[in-house]
Amino acid sequence: MPTFRVAAVVKEPAAILRRFTGWYLAAGAAKVVLYFDDPDDPAIAAVTGDPRIEAIRCTPDFWRGIGQEPDARFTLRQNAAITAAYGATAEDWLLVVDADELVHVAQGTIPDLLAAQGPEVRSLMVEPAEFVHAPVAGAAFRLPIGRKFVNRLYEAEADLFRKRHGLIGHSTGKAFHRSGQKGIWLRQHWAVDAAGETVPYAEVGRDQGAYLLHYLAPDYAAWRAKMEWRMASTGFHGGVRELIEAIDAKGGDREAGLAALYDRMHRIDTAMADKLRAVNALLELPADFAPVAA
Repeated sequence: MPTFRVAAVVKEPAAILRRFTGWYLAAGAAKVVLYFDDPDDPAIAAVTGDPRIEAIRCTPDFWRGIGQEPDARFTLRQNAAITAAYGATAEDWLLVVDADELVHVAQGTIPDLLAAQGPEVRSLMVEPAEFVHAPVAGAAFRLPIGRKFVNRLYEAEADLFRKRHGLIGHSTGKAFHRSGQKGIWLRQHWAVDAAGETVPYAEVGRDQGAYLLHYLAPDYAAWRAKMEWRMASTGFHGGVRELIEAIDAKGGDREAGLAALYDRMHRIDTAMADKLRAVNALLELPADFAPVAA
């Protein structure tokens, strides 16, 4: 069976990192490599001790050692770290994800999924499934949809969801990269060659029962804690940014306005759940689907 390792640049609470490492080790990862953007992150202690987990402190010397300046913008540093991770991969594949993303294979295992790929497949992109609060018995995740469906399903709210195909977070998946390829550089979602061209990738998703479970905003507190960082980066698309700026400009109870916006983006009612089911865009998993994640 093919082997794989996982790499992520992280700055998350200890509980999220324990879920992340536990999930992938249970899924068969030979190694999980965590690059701590804060070299003094107190969460480092939560994941040390297992030889299959490597915690790397991203000190200024670390960044310079991989050809990056310590004060470069985050995305540049992130790309440098995951490219270094690829170069150090001894397994057959490297999966690059964030700490709030868990690859779920409905039937079989991740090694089964990788074994099914022909030798011509250089990267394998897994479709995202974004967690939402929904009136279902277990856990609910919405899937990307065509923009014409966004208009039909979301109606007056369509402008909020059209940019990213019915999602608030990224509608592009994350990828496994076959090891041993020369001259490639990794980006957050795909790889590029020496000429800057995207390395061709195969895609799997709902039709193959493979999903990138994205816990983008599992609750308001978690969303709120990252809001300013996302406002300062590319974490929000323009429509969301404009709505947050409008709340700030309006004055009054800012937190109530932000909480209401969170609900608009990350909660769905029964009617919307039915609409998403009708276009095969709602993944419903039983409450006990992931004891490790729980």
